[in-house]
Amino acid sequence: MNMSKRTSAVDSYSIGEVSTLLSISRDMIRYYEKQGAIRASRGAENNYRRYDSMEVFWLLEAMQYKSWGIPISEISGIRNHEYTINTEQFLGEEVKRIRADIQYRELLAQRLEQLQMNMLLSTKNIGCFWVESIPSAYYCHLVTGRGDEYERINLSEKSSSFVFDDQHLPFIDSGLQVEDDRVEWEMGIQEKYVRSLGLEIPEDFTKISGGLCLCTHIDIGEIGSYNQEVFHVLPEYAAEHGFNVPDGSKIRGVILGRGYENGEFRRIVKIYLPIL
Repeated sequence: MNMSKRTSAVDSYSIGEVSTLLSISRDMIRYYEKQGAIRASRGAENNYRRYDSMEVFWLLEAMQYKSWGIPISEISGIRNHEYTINTEQFLGEEVKRIRADIQYRELLAQRLEQLQMNMLLSTKNIGCFWVESIPSAYYCHLVTGRGDEYERINLSEKSSSFVFDDQHLPFIDSGLQVEDDRVEWEMGIQEKYVRSLGLEIPEDFTKISGGLCLCTHIDIGEIGSYNQEVFHVLPEYAAEHGFNVPDGSKIRGVILGRGYENGEFRRIVKIYLPIL
């Protein structure tokens, strides 16, 4: 349609009328027009935008295309060049994207359910001990701490980009490894999520193999109040109850929650020690 064509009001609609008919804002109608999805004529009397019935139909279809996931900027090209092939291709790509999104969200739902259960049991399991199969995971170093005194945080650019990616971050754990005189705080992700999401792990991540571990929950308490001895409960329990701990095994852990409860600041950590 010629953009300069003058149109009478008999078989055309103002932008306000189209906005009301299709429940769409005037600004959005103008945006569809700017992207070439529809064309406006000009009123013979006042030079205002007018849309004939066919353009209203075009806009209705364009809105539906958008609801299918096709970008507004692509709609004009799809309709004006090999309409059937282009539409089929775009819809096929959108189906793939939706299915990938469903797979991701299902995995995310499983992750959140596990975090929900961890939170429910976090305080209830303090002082309890049990054996559990801990999954394999990849960890990178974040910072070294002695009590609540910490060295400078050290996270490479590649690791930072990996950890704080919007798609990865929901699956990241804040972990730790206990050494004789310090704690190495880490960021990690379980191997099953790496496989399911098809992720490429940065070079400075280290794989920690899973296996049977003796586990407990501890509360390291207020900032400035905890020391290294809080972790000793695990090897002491293992020794008292005859658990066979492999030589060189390290206590590792995952932070379950940090925050105030009943006026007290709590830091609940699940710690575990490999056993044979």
